[in-house]
Amino acid sequence: MALQVEDLIKANPGIDPTKLKIGQKINFGNAKDVIVKPNINEDDETSNSGDETIRSIQKTLNSRFKAGLIVDGLNGPKTKSALIKALQTELNKQFNKKLVVDGKWGAKTKAAIVTVEKGEKGNLTWILQAALYLEGFNPGSLDSIFGKGTESALSKFQKAKRITADKKAGKATFTKLFAE
Repeated sequence: MALQVEDLIKANPGIDPTKLKIGQKINFGNAKDVIVKPNINEDDETSNSGDETIRSIQKTLNSRFKAGLIVDGLNGPKTKSALIKALQTELNKQFNKKLVVDGKWGAKTKAAIVTVEKGEKGNLTWILQAALYLEGFNPGSLDSIFGKGTESALSKFQKAKRITADKKAGKATFTKLFAE
């Protein structure tokens, strides 16, 4: 017996399945006989472990960009892909770049990159901060404001990747953040 969406809908009258929120409790109804076991390898972390800032990044990607990530605090390929999708979405929204939002770093995404620098605020700055954090360069608060912490982390990242350390995030910086 497999658990069907229809079973969950019937067991939860009055709950709109299109408006579920993270953490919302639902009834499993007659599905108590169905045991769902996640695929866990011995090396996998549990959902309670992992990095709190990465969990925050995953939650933000889910809420702002409908990423559908499992919030586990682990820096993996799905989180990176969701961050690229967020970048593509913002480039389309803010600069009408007409990119395919596929979460893949390619020539068109690289060509569409705009330079993000100190003093800027918003989702592009947040994406830069999140990407720097995921690469091991902590910008401090992921507050969507390009300030001293972001500038310092960016400069350290650029030096480590041997690209021009101009403290501005342009094509070379975003390529090192997302293509490798």
